[in-house]
Amino acid sequence: MKTEALCHDLACDDVGMERPRFFPRQLITDDDLNLAVEHLRNRLRRHNRLMHGWGVVCGAKVCQVVKADGTGMEPWKVRVTPGYILGPYGDEILIDCERTVDLRTTGVSGVTGEPCVDVPDPWCSDVFARCDQTGPRYVAVKFKETMSRPVRVQPVGCGCDDTQCDYSRPRDGYEIGILNSRPESCGAIPPGKDELFEGVLPLCPPCPADPWVVLAVIEVDADGSIKAIDNCSCRRIVASFASFWWRCEGGLVEITSVDPSELVAGEQNVAIKIKGKNFHEGLKVDVGPGVTVADDVTIKDDTELDIKVSIDANVTPSQPRNLTVTNPDCSMAAYPITIKGTAAVAPASSATKKSAPAKETAGRKKKA
Repeated sequence: MKTEALCHDLACDDVGMERPRFFPRQLITDDDLNLAVEHLRNRLRRHNRLMHGWGVVCGAKVCQVVKADGTGMEPWKVRVTPGYILGPYGDEILIDCERTVDLRTTGVSGVTGEPCVDVPDPWCSDVFARCDQTGPRYVAVKFKETMSRPVRVQPVGCGCDDTQCDYSRPRDGYEIGILNSRPESCGAIPPGKDELFEGVLPLCPPCPADPWVVLAVIEVDADGSIKAIDNCSCRRIVASFASFWWRCEGGLVEITSVDPSELVAGEQNVAIKIKGKNFHEGLKVDVGPGVTVADDVTIKDDTELDIKVSIDANVTPSQPRNLTVTNPDCSMAAYPITIKGTAAVAPASSATKKSAPAKETAGRKKKA
């Protein structure tokens, strides 16, 4: 299906609206399988054209070519750097290698994925345009599909034409052309802010008149010396979100001190001051099993926390445990603390136990 046939009036465009439905014992032909592929491709083209627009997404700069000996610039030649372009009909154009173009020719073709070398055809010489041509030249690119991988077709009848071959793979490619007339898109003015976000209900954009995406306008002298390369005035650029990103606020949670960092089993409503940075509203504080943190956590300037904890009396003193602070975004930090056992009552000494009976005996003797 030709790409040029994919842009019609949207009210009556039925291209790509039909897809095959498979069912048991169905006789499937090549038309059915190709229709499934084309249905998906046409929908992607329509999505690109109406949702993203068309033009250069990134790269595809047109630059001068330095001579091999480094003494200057090559006459008549420019190079197109790798880039990604959306064609006027929604096709993806990927220039995956740097290509050199002679401005006296009609341009060059390429297939995405092929080796990135410019090899001249040994059987054909370049056909140059007339050197007395005046005016600017427009370097443009369009989508071009190339057939590849020919295979032998099975004979239908007696086998008399069993040497016939057909291509089994279409490959996405591109054509970089040298245009002599000013394309219609060069005179277009990008819409302003008010036109994009205000006004009446938008209409569907019309289909462009030609498949070319202009990359640059070039002025050349009669001897081929390049006077000027303009990569901007005729270049239509598509907005891309590939470079649009941001870093979330907050940063790393840090705890610099906990006062007190030693707790005693059985204590209730112990006030603890935690200092650090990047403490956010909604954070959680945890001191491990056996320790309850009150809900009234106070945050001061993202650098101080005031909490109250209650420690169970039966908490077994152990190795240092961690007090952890966790923000709502799950970033956290830990600080080591210690829990000590309750103070034990000292047992009575043997001397004290013996003194009590002695006093009782002395008292009895006085009464006698």
